[in-house]
Order: sequence, then structure tokens, then C-alpha cells
Amino acid sequence: METVEKLKLENKLLKDQVVKIQTKSLKSQHVIKQIADFSSQLGTPVALKEIYRNCLHLFKDLLTLDFTTLFLIGDNQDDLIIYDTLGFPESMIRKFTVCKGVGLPGLVFTSKQLETVEDFHIENRFSIPDIIFQSNIRSAIAVPMIHKNELFGVIIGHTIDKIIFSEEEKFLAKIFANLSATAIKNATHIQSLSISEQNLKQRTNEIESIFANSMVGIILLKGDRILNRCNQRFVDFMGYGSPEEIQGKSMRQFHLSEERFIIFGKTFHAPLVSGEQIQIEYQLCKKDGQALWCSISGKAIDQNFPPDLNKGVVWIIDDISQRKKIEEQLLKSRKLESIEILTGGLAHDFNNIITAILGNINLSMASIDHESSAYSFLLPAKKATLRAKDLTRKLQTFSQKSVPDRHQTSLDALIRESAESVLTEHSVNIQYEFENKLWPAEVDSRQISKVIKNLLQNSVEAMPDGGDIFISCSNFKNNDDHAELKAKHYIKTTITDSGHGISSAVIDKIFDPYFTTRTRDSNKGRGLGLATVHSIIKRHKGYVSVISQKNNGATVTLYLVASPYSEQNVEHDNCDQIHPSLMNGKGRVLVMDDNEDIRELIQQMLTLIGYEVETAIDGDETIKQYRAGLNTENQFDVVIMDLNIPDGMGGADAIQSLLQVDGNVKAIVSSGDPHDPVMENFEQYGFTASISKPLDFAELHKTLSLVLCP
Repeated sequence: METVEKLKLENKLLKDQVVKIQTKSLKSQHVIKQIADFSSQLGTPVALKEIYRNCLHLFKDLLTLDFTTLFLIGDNQDDLIIYDTLGFPESMIRKFTVCKGVGLPGLVFTSKQLETVEDFHIENRFSIPDIIFQSNIRSAIAVPMIHKNELFGVIIGHTIDKIIFSEEEKFLAKIFANLSATAIKNATHIQSLSISEQNLKQRTNEIESIFANSMVGIILLKGDRILNRCNQRFVDFMGYGSPEEIQGKSMRQFHLSEERFIIFGKTFHAPLVSGEQIQIEYQLCKKDGQALWCSISGKAIDQNFPPDLNKGVVWIIDDISQRKKIEEQLLKSRKLESIEILTGGLAHDFNNIITAILGNINLSMASIDHESSAYSFLLPAKKATLRAKDLTRKLQTFSQKSVPDRHQTSLDALIRESAESVLTEHSVNIQYEFENKLWPAEVDSRQISKVIKNLLQNSVEAMPDGGDIFISCSNFKNNDDHAELKAKHYIKTTITDSGHGISSAVIDKIFDPYFTTRTRDSNKGRGLGLATVHSIIKRHKGYVSVISQKNNGATVTLYLVASPYSEQNVEHDNCDQIHPSLMNGKGRVLVMDDNEDIRELIQQMLTLIGYEVETAIDGDETIKQYRAGLNTENQFDVVIMDLNIPDGMGGADAIQSLLQVDGNVKAIVSSGDPHDPVMENFEQYGFTASISKPLDFAELHKTLSLVLCP
């Protein structure tokens, strides 16, 4: 507006000059009035093309010209360009250019003085373009357009008749040229302001659209951390209804505690004042009081240094709770993988130790009178060793080699049977709800039974005075709503109890190995129960989750892969008991094991009951001895082979070579991991039977009897 006022003042001075010229001019009062009207339009928004054309028409009428042309200085300030013309071809507009000193406009460009041509036929001060003669032009007047003492352009008039321009006409032409320069300059400035305003409005609309439709939350804080503005995305994931609901509120209500609010302010005030951009991951408080993990980045909007935080700080906030959940699951998986690696080796070595202890106890008990006091001392030692054997098997659950032997299994029957074995002696009310036509699940029934028992045992311990347990099973179709589930069909099992629940402080740790809320002098467990549950469900490619609050019970949900379109082929345990022969053994046995104590122990055990026993340290030695005795009186009747030999050929590879030597070889595979695929599917690998470590005297005798006397 200041520019417009200056232009109006300049216009007033020019109008005064025009009035003075009016008294001297012999030209038409009509033309003078048009010029005055033209000058009165200064400061009003008019299109540039319209200004150009009005200038040329008025200049033409003012001096009775046949052609008028407007030249303006180009961007490089070294040439003149035709911006409009009356009389010459319009194709010359913005295309015809002249430099300083070239032609009549170039002469004026250089001299910045009014120049006239009386007759182009005798003009020799500059070169003349052909179009002048082609248009039968004789005379011309060229006037510099001055604005604030600077050359802005040149306006030129041509006539077909020869004319000598009077001093009054020249003076009038100068006034008009300067008036035109002011008009064009003003219109250019107004147009520039209009374009800037349009661009600003467009940019503002774009920013508002980005703000409103952004996939991340955006908030603007002003003053004492007051929420000045926010977008709908922030409102949505924080659990509110609309931006208006929280605008004007203090950020205190979005922190989990007053202490966290104060610490946040103290921590990031200095970096913001120094102009830094803050980037952190932080938990905010939703409307319902729940914590929400967010990625937060913020910066002061004031571009001065140091910035004034009262002018505002903009924060970009994104909900990363799903990512955090996946990261926690990955961390938990890595913890379990570490335990798997540890327990795989630990169980193998521990089994060898227990085998030596249990075997020697068995040998001792077989060598003495059952009525002796020594026998009574050995019996509790054997029971304690068998408990250690059970602990080893629990550890083996974590072993990476413990792959479930999955079959189609009826979960409702399996769950009822497992529940009854745990709850029989407890004052607990149990209710079942199973969907009709429940799909069979692809599970290892023994491992899933252990899962159910562990979960129910936890529920019982959470209800020392009794309580209620509700178990439901239903078919579940995955519509990709659960990132943890990869298959399409699952059996969903929930177990809900009315116990004391789990506090939020520890609920994220309950699946960690050896984590327990019990005291160390408790006899109720050592924290492997839920870790075992998680490990088994993971190996079944399922998912387990827990929802609980302190003093409000707990709900555990299991998802197990189903086979909804297969015929049910439910496993049933074989209850027939085969009793081994109590007669002394007879035959030659080759024992392969890398542990010397175990080799000697098995040799002593089998020799005690009548077998002839030889030993080998690995697969290569076993093959060599077996081949040497083949078809001789020293031929071996059976081979007992350790599955895993860390520094040599193990049983799985050795049996393949033995089968090539003797297709009828009888071999028993032995391992500390009863759930190893080779142990559970021994016949597929070429073995006749399998036996788990630590070896029990009676079990070893029974297995040999079955192999040798089928």
C-alpha cells in the first residue's frame, strides 16, 4: 500500500504537468482527457497487456501516428524487446530484440534522450531494418521511458508521411512516456503482488491439506507447552474424538506422570533453544490412561537464533506401538534362541553324566540283595536321579533340534484329558466351551498336553483358595488382522482364571526362561513353565498372548495351526504294555558312544545280563568293526549308536553306511533328546528302535529283547 500511495503522489505531480501542457497544446482536448483518465488509473489492478495496448493507442492519438511500438529492457539489461505494437506484425512481439546503439531504439537506449527521424531515406546515424521501407515509413519519434531516473523502456511512433515534430509535441511525448513507464511499472508490481498472494494462498492450502491428511500426528505447542493446534491423526491414535477436544490443553495430560512431564521439559528445553531438532521414542498417555509408544521429532518454528519457543514448537508424532511389539517379540525370540543353543549342549552333557550315575546305581542295585540296607540307600538315589532326568527333558524343550512331531489331533479331547490330570485334586470349578465341528489341529499331542498342564498349573497356583477356570476352543480364520499369525486357519484356545492376576510391571517378562514371581525357597517351580509354553507354541508356528490385571484374573490365548479341510485322524495313545523278558540276554552287541564312561557303563550293564559287548568311539570305528565281524562267528546281532558325536560320525550318518554293508542290520539309536526327528521317526532313518538317555537298566533290557526277539 505504501508503494501505491507513492505512485498516487507521483501521479498527482504528473497530472499537474499535464494541466500546464493543456493550456499550451494545440491538440485535441479529447486526447488530453484520455491521458488524464489514463493517469488516474495508476494504482489500480489492470492487466499488463491492457496497459501496453492503452499506452500505444494513446501515444498514437496524441501525436497522430500510423505505427506505435513499445520496447522494454530485457532481463539481462543489455537489450530492448518488443512487448507490444500497433501496425507492425504481432509475430514480432517478444521476438524482436535490439541492442544498444542498433537502430533508432538502440540509439535512444544509449543516449537516454528523445530522438526523431525526419526522413528515413536520408538517415545515416544507425542501421535501418527492411521492415521500415517495406511499410513506406518516412518519419519517427522515439522517447525514453524513465522511472525514478532509470531507463525502463522506449516507446516509438512511426508515420508514413514526412513529419517534423514540434517542441510542444516532443515535450508532451516525454511526459507521456514517463507516465506510461510509471503505469507499466506499477501494474507489474501489482501483478507481482497478486501472483505472490495467489502462490501464498496455494501454499497455505497445500500445507493445511498436508496437516489435515498426514498419516502422522502433528501438534503445535505455544507458551507453557500448551497444545495450540493438532491434526486428526494425532487425535485418533491418542483416543480422542476431535482436535477441538484437546486444543488449549496442557501437555501434562499426555504424559504418564507429572514427573515424566517435568523431566521431558528439562531434558529438551536446551536443545530446542539451541535450534536442534529433537528425535526420540517416548511413551505418551492415551485418553484411557494406557501407554502408547510414539516416535517424536520436534523443532522450534522461529528461524531466528536463538529461537523464541513462545512462538511455537512443532512436533511430529507417529504411533509405533505395533513396531515396538514386533521388536519385543523378536527380542524374546532371540533370548529363547540363546537358551536353545545353551540347553542343547547342556542337556547332551548333563544326560551323559546322569546316564553314568543312573547306570551305576542300577548295576549296584542289581548286584546286591534287595533286602539289604545298601539297597535301601540306593533306591532314593535312583529316584533323585530320575527327577534330574525329568529336568533334563524340560531343558530339551528349548533345544533347536526338538522339532514337534505334528499330527492331526482333536484338541477338545486332548484339553479335557490334560485338564483332568491337573485339576483332580484341587477345589477348582472348570467350564468348557468347544465349538461344534471343531477343526483338528496340526500338533504334537504330547507337547501341547504339556502346554495345557503348565498353564492350568499356573492358574491353580494363582487361586490358592479355589476359584473358576473357563476353557474355550473355536475355529479361527485369519483375515490378516494379526501380524503374528501367518497361516489362514487356526484353533483359538482361551484359558481364563479368577486368580490374583499379573501386574503390568512383570507381564512382559513372564515368558522369559527362569523368570518367576515365586520365592526361591518355593517348591512350586523355577520359572520354566511359561517359557516352555512359549517355546512349544512357537515351534508349532502358533502364537500365545496373555491379558491380565493385578487382582483381576488372567486370560491366556493360544493360536494353533488347523487343518480344516482334512479328515480327522486323531491320535490315541497305545495303552498296551509290553513286558520285556526277564531272562538273561544272549547275543553280541556293538556299542557306539563318544563318552568313555557311558561306553564302559553300557558294557558292564549288558555283560551283567549275559550279552557279549564290544565298544566303538564313533561311526567310522563302528563300521570298521561291524564289517570285520560280518559273516563270521563274531558277527554282531545288534548295534547301539549314539545319535550325536561332536567330533566324529554320528548315528544318523553311520546307519546309512551300515545298511550298505548289511541291509539286515539291527540298530538302536540313542540320544538325550527324545523329540529329535530321528528319535521319533527312527524307522525312516533305518533304525530298528530308539532309546532315550539317560539309559535305564530295565528299559535298555526291554528294548534289546524286543529287537532281538521280535
